[in-house]
Amino acid sequence: MGPMGVKWTIRVSSSLDEVMASLAGERETYALQDLKNGHYQFAKSSTWQPGFHTLGDYRQTEPLKALFFPAREFIGKWKDPSSRKPMPERIVFGVKNCDLSSLAIFDQVFLQGVCPDPYYAEARAKTILVSSDCNSQLDVCFCPAVGEQPYATKGFDINVASTPLGYIIESGTEPGERLLQSAQQYLEPAHEELLNSLKTQRAERYRELVELSQAHGLEPGTDFRTAIETTFESGLWSDFAEDCVECGACNFICCTCHCFLLADGMDADGTAARTKLWDACLYSGFAATAGGGNPRPLRAERLRNRFDKKFSYFPQVMDRYACDGCGRCTEACIANIDIRDVLRRAVDECDALHAHSSDHRAN
Repeated sequence: MGPMGVKWTIRVSSSLDEVMASLAGERETYALQDLKNGHYQFAKSSTWQPGFHTLGDYRQTEPLKALFFPAREFIGKWKDPSSRKPMPERIVFGVKNCDLSSLAIFDQVFLQGVCPDPYYAEARAKTILVSSDCNSQLDVCFCPAVGEQPYATKGFDINVASTPLGYIIESGTEPGERLLQSAQQYLEPAHEELLNSLKTQRAERYRELVELSQAHGLEPGTDFRTAIETTFESGLWSDFAEDCVECGACNFICCTCHCFLLADGMDADGTAARTKLWDACLYSGFAATAGGGNPRPLRAERLRNRFDKKFSYFPQVMDRYACDGCGRCTEACIANIDIRDVLRRAVDECDALHAHSSDHRAN
């Protein structure tokens, strides 16, 4: 096989299942399962299962973060560092760009922070990510509005794109390239017509998602940071908080939310142990301190904090939003709060305020 960056397709005599099974090998395998109800979920197996596993047309319901940052993670027993088992080598198939992009947020928090998380680092090091293009979208998707697109350009070990003319497979890392080399007997270089077909398909998919975002008043390139910062004292937070029930679903289902707490207690055998648990900034006690103080006692303040961190804090520290437009929070919210509606109102109020200021300057 050629150098990394060469794009491949599957030989006529071979199949996608053969390639995926070859890549999986004997690794612990996570791939999408079609639930036949408009949703996908990750299904764990000992290898790729033909007829059961799929790459999926769009992202699965649960966020990818759950495989790197579990909702409940055993940290270990006190004075017994060997109580935690090492993680096996694993491979994840069908990762969509929104989830793939979200890992940059986790890398910043858990690898580049003051104290790197060894368990997260182990999960990243022992996981091969096989991404795939979105061939369709859900009504809640709005990735172009936050600077993303329905296909991966970085962050993957291997990417698989399906077109009417065949599959295009490429590596993005050295481990990914070595894996493709192991499946060489099933692959051949992709021809120009196939590559052009993919360019056309990706452009069309992006256009459809732009139109879906525009239907909710969101345009690609919108300055959400300025909008959120400008409306910090707006009544919009209280208005949307009226419907919020503080269940935390938006935080838990989000592909970038990463807050956690540590719980100490007794393990099943009676020894002291520690567990890491997901936390949610919508919970009333999220910011509470041991002395009884709470800097965000109001639900509106906690709702605002969620948007402030995603659209103000992370643009400051990483020059990107901590939102990838997956729309999971809108799906999960039992109060029917649509993140696109919140963002649109913030943008509208920001624009109105600037227009008002301009009128005053003109006069």
